[in-house]
Formats: sequence, structure tokens, C-alpha cells
Amino acid sequence: MAKTLEAHDKLIREIFEGSYQFEIPDYQRPYAWTTEQAEELFNDLVSAMQDAKKSGTASQYFLGSIVLIKNDREPKSSVVDGQQRLSTLTMLFAVLRAVMPDAADDITDFLYKKGKASLGETNQYRLIAREEDADFFRTFIQEPGGVAHLVASKDKLQDSRLHYRENATLLLEKASVLPASERDGLWKFLANDCSLVVISTPDLEAAYRIFSVLNNRGLDLAPIDILKASVLGSIRTIAGEAKSRVYTKEWSRIESTLGREAFGDLFVHIRTIYAKQKQRATLVKEFQDHVTEYKTPIELIDKVITPYAEVWSFVRDAEFEATELAETINDHLSWLNRVDFKDWVPPALVYFKRFRQQPKLLAEFFKALERLTYFLLVTRVGINERVEVYADLTKEIEPETFDGALPAQTLDLSDKQKREFLAALDGDIYRRLPKARMALILRLEALVSDGSKKQVFDHLSLEHVLPQTPPAASDWIKWFPDEDERDLWTHRLANLVPLHVRKNPAASNYDFTTKKNVYFKGKGTASPFILTQEVRAENSWTPVLLTDRQNRLLGVLRKHWNLTTTNTATA
Repeated sequence: MAKTLEAHDKLIREIFEGSYQFEIPDYQRPYAWTTEQAEELFNDLVSAMQDAKKSGTASQYFLGSIVLIKNDREPKSSVVDGQQRLSTLTMLFAVLRAVMPDAADDITDFLYKKGKASLGETNQYRLIAREEDADFFRTFIQEPGGVAHLVASKDKLQDSRLHYRENATLLLEKASVLPASERDGLWKFLANDCSLVVISTPDLEAAYRIFSVLNNRGLDLAPIDILKASVLGSIRTIAGEAKSRVYTKEWSRIESTLGREAFGDLFVHIRTIYAKQKQRATLVKEFQDHVTEYKTPIELIDKVITPYAEVWSFVRDAEFEATELAETINDHLSWLNRVDFKDWVPPALVYFKRFRQQPKLLAEFFKALERLTYFLLVTRVGINERVEVYADLTKEIEPETFDGALPAQTLDLSDKQKREFLAALDGDIYRRLPKARMALILRLEALVSDGSKKQVFDHLSLEHVLPQTPPAASDWIKWFPDEDERDLWTHRLANLVPLHVRKNPAASNYDFTTKKNVYFKGKGTASPFILTQEVRAENSWTPVLLTDRQNRLLGVLRKHWNLTTTNTATA
């Protein structure tokens, strides 16, 4: 029975003389070690070799660990972690073979097992690079004379192939200047006294978990890489190598278009669309368990990943294009993206994918989704309940019988919820809603302005007009002599305004006249924010004025989010 995990400390000669045939899977990113890392490895090896020679005692030099997917008794080993080190060691063997002709045959055994041509056998290479680089690596690194041709080449190379040439050049230069005795000593030390811990498991997900625990260097393997290996491997098995290459390119195109982080987020959202619950296990396991098309990999890419990726691209960037209402739809998307959680995305993707060609429906849906999302944000609904709400919404909009009309059950707010929403908006939003207050104030700013200018600032902050700690002899104390009343107003909507530049915190305690003319002005004489300009138009800042301002601003939000209740007297 195959073991689930093996870990052994292996000498380099044990690793490279036949026990393993390493393959770098397609999901791995290109070879990326720079000359700095290759030089560090070379210098460390030479230094350790020299120290061992001086001490006269044999001591094993540890080169780190590698993680493999490998079945018992089979040399074929898929490299989960260790590509960079194994590739660089292979280049070092090739360089040593080039500068040590007398040992060339012995070193070649570390690069490939020679096939008996008379019997029709081919060479069996100890390391097979990623498919797109495999022929290049074999020709210019592993075959005799390849390194010399690569170093002399003036061809324009990119990515991994450029790194191969740069590191081969550096290693060749450094090995060439070593005395012959030290070259010989380095070769013997590397083969006989250096080791790697080889961790192997026959299970892909287990290998990834091991990698995640062992690796603290921020390398590139992620759940999407594990899924990529499994999906593309299935396509290769089902439809052949040519079809697998087509879908490998499509996968890479999508990842490149979205960016690696957003591509990973997409898989989280797709999992949620299908699972409709909070994630409890690893993304890899839950994606495999819940996404029904996972078992038909071509359909998974064609009908799930590709269309959702396209929708995700303009949802996250608020850049939907249509013949009508595109600006309205993108406006709602931009305010959804300001919220500090992304649980709204799965139903948004489902609806967009289904009704992309119907902008009127999209505009209505995303206006309602914005309201629901800000209700959950401002009333501080917990994550579990929030996930359930959006899952219920997904259930309503995904059936084929759903025609796109607003699903009242989930998107609509009851009178009770509207009152809760308004009460939260009318309360202490600065202290109660640290993650929501900026998005809320900017949403209000957009509503009170004409919306013709889309303003983006590098530095934004919220300022209390009535200071949090007003000086004792100031007008603030005259206007707000009662401490409780002062505390009642300090952190509410009416007393908060956006600032677009960094300000001196001490200046926030200025008297009102000084503060509004100095502290609230923008570059020149006016702030770019309507809410802030309104403050400068006032001569005083009193409880009566704040009451009127609070009611007016609440009215703006009430109208935009349709928070009028059936019984308006209780609203």
C-alpha cells in the first residue's frame, strides 16, 4: 500500500543518479532565480567545501528541502517545491562538466542516463523542465556542449530562458577561475557530502499542504496552481497533449489578464457560487467537491472559468461597456467595491453572466445590491449571516426559470430593516463603523454633488468639524456647553467631512472661523468636496444647524436607497 508521506535526507548523488526523474509541472511558474541567488548558492558550496577540507572531517552540507508528488518505487517525481534549486544544481553540473573534461562522463550521469542507441534507447533526463522550456533546457544545459553555445548566444531571450543563460554564464565564469584542485574538490563535495531532504507524497493536495507549512519564503505556488495541474492533467488524459496545450494557453491568458491575485480571488468566488456557504476546508478540496463541472475539465474552463473571468474583470474594475446605462451600472459597482468585504461578488457574477445583454435589468439589480450591501455593512451584520444572505440571493437568481426581475425576497428590505438602517445612519458612525465610515461619507458626497466629476485622491481622511477635544475657552464650548450633547453630535454624519490632503492633527482644534478658512480649503481657496464646502458657507456650528444638516443628509440617503417605510411615521 502506498504511503501517504515519506521524508528522507538524501545525498545529491542518490538523488541525481537514478532514484528520481524530476518533472516540473505546467502549473509551476517559470524558472526565476537571478544571478544573485545562483552566485549565493555557488559561493556557499565553495565555502563549505573549503571549510570541510581545512577541518579534515567529513560533514554533510544541507541544501534545503524539496516537495514531490511521487508514487512508491517509481522514479517519476512531480516537483511541488524545489524547482529553482534543482534547476540551478543541474546547471552547475553542466558547467562543471564543461570545465572538467576528464570527469565529463561521470558528471553526465547526473544530467541524464545514457540510452543504448544500438538498442533504440533514448537518454533519460534527470530533470525535465516545464513543457515550454523542456527542449531548450535539454539542448543548452543538459546536452554536451550546450552551455558553451548558450553562453555565446546573442539571441534575444526572455523569462526563464534569459535566467538560464545569465546563471549559466555566471556559474561558468566562477567555475573557470577556480584552481583545478578546487573544481575537483567542489564536484566531489557536491556529489558525496551535500544533501537535500526529499519529502514525497502520492497526493497532490497533501503535497501542497506540506509545501505551505514548510515554506516561509513567499514563493509562488497557490491553490490555483494545484487546481491548474489537476484540471490540465485531466484534459491531457481525456483529450490528448495538443488539446491540453490549447487550454494551458487559455489558462495563462486569463491569469495574465486578471493578474495572479484577482485570478485566485475568482476561484474563491466560483467556489462560493456553487457551495453557497462559508469555506470550511481548503479551497482546493472545496472547489473539487462543489463545482460540478470540475469532473468535466474542458467544460469547466469553457463554461465556468472563462465566462466568469470576463465578468469578474469588469465587476472588480467597474468598467462594464454597453450601449446604454453603462455609467450607471459602473457607478453602483464602484461603490460596491469600496465595501471591505466581497461576499456580494458571487451573486453579482451569476447575475452579470446571465443578463449581461440586458443593461436595464443590470442597472436595477446593482442598485438594489448596493442598498442591500450597505445595509449589511452599516448595521454590522456578522459574516455568517452575511454569507447566508448572499447565498439565498444566488439561489434566487441562478435557476433557468428566473427572468431577471428583481427577487424581492432577498434584495428587498423590510420596514424593520429600513428602520434599523436609518437608525444606524443616524447614529455614531465614526466610532461604530471604522471600516464603513469612509465609504459611507464618500457615497453621500457623490449623492450631494452633481456626479459629473469622478475624483480620485491619494490621501483621504475624515475630519470632525466640531473637534473631538475642543479647547476649554473656545467657541465650541459656548455652542456645546453640555458634554453629553457635544458627544451626541461629534461622530455623526452631519459633523464629518472628507479631506483630500494630509493635515496637522493639532489644527483640528482651531476655532470654527479659522478652521473653515484654513483647514478646510483645498489647493487654492475651495475644497473639492461639496460636504466640506458647505461647512465653509456657515457662520457658526451649533446644535440647531447640525440638526438641520443631519436631517437633510439622512434624507439624501433615504431617497437614494429607498428607505421610506410603509408607515412613514415610524421611519
